[in-house]
Amino acid sequence: MSDHVTEWEAKTLPVPEAGRRYFGLGRNASYVAAKRGDIPTIQIGRLLRAPVVALERRLEEAGQTAAVKRLDPISQKRLDPISHGGPRRRRSARAPP
Repeated sequence: MSDHVTEWEAKTLPVPEAGRRYFGLGRNASYVAAKRGDIPTIQIGRLLRAPVVALERRLEEAGQTAAVKRLDPISQKRLDPISHGGPRRRRSARAPP
């Protein structure tokens, strides 16, 4: 008998479970994210599964690139222009003629 006991872990997860576990998403939002490509998937027959290794790699890469892209090292200002917008201005309603 060996002292080394390995526990079996699933290498893929159902899309809703992957969305809930890794991103806090509900069932429908998980499928939408998978269709958009935000959750990596493989199809096995009719089953759509999310590979755990691909999910963890995607999160690692996102964390590294997000930390690098956010601040300019010299001015410490945000580099992404999308975040610089102020509050959105509403269009004024036209007065009826």
